[in-house]
Amino acid sequence: MAGDQSYRKKMEAQLDELRTRFNELLDKVGTGVDKEIEALRPKLKAMGEKLDELKHTSAEAWGDLKPGLERAWAELQESFNKAAARFRKSR
Repeated sequence: MAGDQSYRKKMEAQLDELRTRFNELLDKVGTGVDKEIEALRPKLKAMGEKLDELKHTSAEAWGDLKPGLERAWAELQESFNKAAARFRKSR
């Protein structure tokens, strides 16, 4: 159980950091928010929901949720990095 709590806390910290980076990117983009960047909002929300779900699961269910959480996290990071890189190139 301690392992899943430390994993959850690590993922929450990473999600908070990505939210901060996302908001910084939105500040730089300003009013011309890119569709790709805007598409990250629901992914950030979904990731937060998956983490909340993880808080309320048993140790057995945690093992089932972890792969999906890791896939969602990888997809979110990839989407953010692509959008950020595209923005940097266009500026």
